[in-house]
Amino acid sequence: MIRNVLTALCLTALIGIPVQAKDDASPVQPIETRPDYLDTLRTRLDAAMADPRMVGLVAAVIEAGEPVFIYTQGETAAGSGEPVTRQTLFRAASVSKTFTGTLLGLLEADGLVTLGETVPDHVLRLQGPRQPTLEELASHRTGLPPNAYDLDLEAGQSPSRIRERLAGVDLLCPVGECYTYQNIAFSALEPVIETATGEAFDTVLQQRLIDALGLPSASIGTDALTAAESWARPHSGWRRQSNRPGDPDTPYDRIPSASGLNLSLDDLILWAQVQLGTVPGLPEDVRRRIHAPLTPTLRETRRLGDLRERVGETWYGLGWRVYDWQGRTLVLHSGYLSGYGAQIVLEPETGFGFVALWNSDNRLAWWLWPTVMDLRTGDGPGAWLDRFVEE
Repeated sequence: MIRNVLTALCLTALIGIPVQAKDDASPVQPIETRPDYLDTLRTRLDAAMADPRMVGLVAAVIEAGEPVFIYTQGETAAGSGEPVTRQTLFRAASVSKTFTGTLLGLLEADGLVTLGETVPDHVLRLQGPRQPTLEELASHRTGLPPNAYDLDLEAGQSPSRIRERLAGVDLLCPVGECYTYQNIAFSALEPVIETATGEAFDTVLQQRLIDALGLPSASIGTDALTAAESWARPHSGWRRQSNRPGDPDTPYDRIPSASGLNLSLDDLILWAQVQLGTVPGLPEDVRRRIHAPLTPTLRETRRLGDLRERVGETWYGLGWRVYDWQGRTLVLHSGYLSGYGAQIVLEPETGFGFVALWNSDNRLAWWLWPTVMDLRTGDGPGAWLDRFVEE
């Protein structure tokens, strides 16, 4: 049913007919006319795609809960002649955390987990007088150094063995008192979810979210990616001199909760609409719970550089980041795996969303969403991409 809703929304967006929200959805107003800023956005994206460091890019803008702009440009592999489409699968990387956070919210609502409970010692043990709760783990309040032992995962060590070694790591702050982004520690949520449901984590994720929501082509892991009819090859290397498609296999498949999903543009559009509440699938109390700011992320704020002209405070919720953009509350996440990138940015109050996927290492693409926000709000000239586009 939801697939039919997605198809209808995309078709009506293309011909300019407003779509009414479902009865159980957020009370956003249907859009009456196509926003003027979309023509400028298309011009900016075309200029970006002329940069030799870009290979393939798919993106969409949602207004009042409906897609009003779809962009697909480039190739699945450089020189292949095979275009990327709305159905092409890309790595979602850390956007996968938004799925895990949502899954936790649903399991909490069903009474299967209590997020205020302490993470079991056999799953994760840290230094200090107390251990993190599930909520603190999901919102990166462990006190561990950022990205602790990610390199060991990349070297082939098992996540469970690495998690055991975290007990010997000195903390930067007591548990619960500061934000430090994690992948390995975050993956400790997988055995917790498995115990709560009696099913493998991949199975729970597939059944409770991918299948239940009707995501058209979402999948988990390298094998599922390469089995797709259309999938984007990675193009790695920030200083590369030419674009050569690489191997999509990654050790991060071992921690699907943090970085294991594959998504198409159509998947990401529907995921955004479900999170906005304009397509059914998530109870409103669950959406409020997972989008609530839990952890002030001062490290994240400092890393924004010039973007701090627009963004004030930043936080982390249950698998989601939360930004204050000039008084607007944005719920968002980005993802990176070598040769792939992903973005999802939502303003739940207005039903706005921006989503994008690409298949090359480049600095340029990370500035897509601020460009959209500038053009949409008039808070700036939308020139964030310009500094990286080669003449």
